Amino acid sequence: MNRIFESVPVDEQGLDAALAVLRLTRRYSNARVEAAAGIALASRVRSPRYAHLRSILDSRQDGLGSSDAWSAPGTPPEPAGYVRGADYYAGGAR
Repeated sequence: MNRIFESVPVDEQGLDAALAVLRLTRRYSNARVEAAAGIALASRVRSPRYAHLRSILDSRQDGLGSSDAWSAPGTPPEPAGYVRGADYYAGGAR
């Protein structure tokens, strides 16, 4: 929040951006929003805004999101959709 207010000449100009960031805590936990802000600041974003943090949270780059089977370390991702094998393209019977 401090970075948002430091980036504007008048404090009132940063209110909407700060409130938008606070609104993210309705959907995501405080810890996830804080982690996303840390990631944004580490990537040299001068003042992380809603759009920066939302994209980090949606893509679960913060690492604190719910653990799914695809995100568990050491487990391969399941194939998505119908995958045809080599037998299909070999010209054999369908």
